[in-house]
Amino acid sequence: MTTTLSLPGKIALGIAALFGLLYLSFGLAWLGAPSVIAGALGASLLQGTGLSTQLGDSAAFFLCAGGFMLYGVFRRHSSYLMAGALLIGLVAPARILAWQVHGAALTVEPVIVELLTFAVVFTAARAVRAD
Repeated sequence: MTTTLSLPGKIALGIAALFGLLYLSFGLAWLGAPSVIAGALGASLLQGTGLSTQLGDSAAFFLCAGGFMLYGVFRRHSSYLMAGALLIGLVAPARILAWQVHGAALTVEPVIVELLTFAVVFTAARAVRAD
């Protein structure tokens, strides 16, 4: 196994690390400042059991996605990078399905960010695997 990556691989890993930090910070925000992160993401906070589910699920999702990305970057482990990429990447088709089937708002900008995240982190995973 070689110890150096190509320049595009290094760039993809660097950007994947930034995405990992971003999503990890989202997870922490769901635990520490839920009204702030909900507002930033265009969501409103639920109440009672719904709030418990919303905070628990959202925090766990973002902490895992960001944690997988960061672990994959720093350990150069493609499976963890792929797990983070898939967690975020699958949100895009779920949003589109929610719009088409359930009448949710079509949120184009988040879909673009999710697909971009998937593409970059997937590229980083392939670069690490080829290393």
